[in-house]
Amino acid sequence: MLDQAIKELARFLGITFEEAKQRVESYNVGIAADRWLDTPPDTREEVESFYKESDHYLYELIPWNYGDEFNKRVSPLFFYHNKKILELGAGIGSLAIALEYAGNHVTYCDISDTLSAFAQQRFQDRGFQIPQVKDLTGLRDYDMVVAIDFFEHIHPDALPKLLKEVSAVLKDDGFLYHRSTFGQQDTFPMHFDHSKYFNKLAKDAGLTLREGGDWVKSGESNGVQIGIPVVGDLKDTIFYSFLGLKKPLGTKLTKIKDIDIGLARNEIVRSMERDWLFFMDSDQTFHPDTLTRLMSWDLPVVSGVYFKSPGEPIPHVYKYVYQKEGHLYISKAKEVAQYLARYKDELKDAIPATILPARREDLIECDGVGGGCLLIHRRVLEAIGDPWFVCKEGLHMGEDFDFCRKVQSAGFKIYADPGVLCGHEQRDLISHKHFMNWADPEHFEYPWEDINHSEINTLSNIKQEVNHGTVSR
Repeated sequence: MLDQAIKELARFLGITFEEAKQRVESYNVGIAADRWLDTPPDTREEVESFYKESDHYLYELIPWNYGDEFNKRVSPLFFYHNKKILELGAGIGSLAIALEYAGNHVTYCDISDTLSAFAQQRFQDRGFQIPQVKDLTGLRDYDMVVAIDFFEHIHPDALPKLLKEVSAVLKDDGFLYHRSTFGQQDTFPMHFDHSKYFNKLAKDAGLTLREGGDWVKSGESNGVQIGIPVVGDLKDTIFYSFLGLKKPLGTKLTKIKDIDIGLARNEIVRSMERDWLFFMDSDQTFHPDTLTRLMSWDLPVVSGVYFKSPGEPIPHVYKYVYQKEGHLYISKAKEVAQYLARYKDELKDAIPATILPARREDLIECDGVGGGCLLIHRRVLEAIGDPWFVCKEGLHMGEDFDFCRKVQSAGFKIYADPGVLCGHEQRDLISHKHFMNWADPEHFEYPWEDINHSEINTLSNIKQEVNHGTVSR
């Protein structure tokens, strides 16, 4: 990818690849520092003029954008899809391109004519029609504003107004994702150290700091409530999973202990004070990015994936087959297995609670999911009404499937993200590793192929499906 960017630079400048590569490889950050120190900008206008007229970032940003440190700073952004994103200080357009490839709708913002022209060439080469702007005038309703190594280049006199403009650009619940290097003036004399007052200015602009360092345009009432139905003692694994989970500021925890699981879930819903409800079951483990990832889809109902324990480790992601004496559900094990097969090498050493890359087309639309890693928007619960979860005595998984049928009856779709993997511990800790070892259609009789209504009569032993944990009445 680095060589490809250098080829694009050579074409932009009208020079050979070898010359472009030599310019990139011979560039060092001291060049920009020397230019700054030759005639140090003092006013806001002088600082802006320095960045408008400088072309050195053409050579600095190519290796930086494809280096490990930059990728570390931006990697959390790739959990997000179908978002309207404004990138500030977008430079040569590398991040804008990556976010567009991830299925987002990006607007590029940079004051440098040279960088903007190079970025435009790169967008056109890929067939992207990414809007380009030089200021925030008239921009509104963005899900995210992204600023990587940007604010340290802003003159202190310009920062208060800029943060207010960022707030105005964001829609309610939108957020500012920034990674800023305030300091390092010895190496980067052009960096302004805003560390002592940045947080206050952001708050004055109507932004609220949330866990992880991002700034949200919202109040607590629009956040997340986490519900944990607890049977017996709360295991250390779920306790540490909750502590490690990345949560929006103002997240509320509701824990209901030692009552029927359906009753517990209903009590949690009745206590809801936020816009999103996230169920975490007390026998599971979760990756720290689980909630962030599920929220990134902005779907009314979306679940992570965990596997049956004890018994055959089928994923709790189901297709509805038919209703006769009861409701028959078959696990969509085939779809989950096909997705995980793409990441077989990555999963060899992965822990049970793992996050894998996924695009929107990887989501699995389904008819039923378990309630152990389930994100639900308030409007779904309001449409269904009390009671949300009903479990008839003696039947397995009834309250989860009962809820899912009500969700569909209310007109909402149910999705599972196969890249959000959880550990499931009742007797033993069961994970994707157990499922992948088990998931071989040649050796197991589980109905891997889709079952249609014309084949229903061939299901001679419904009891076998009960043993799979796939029947709810």
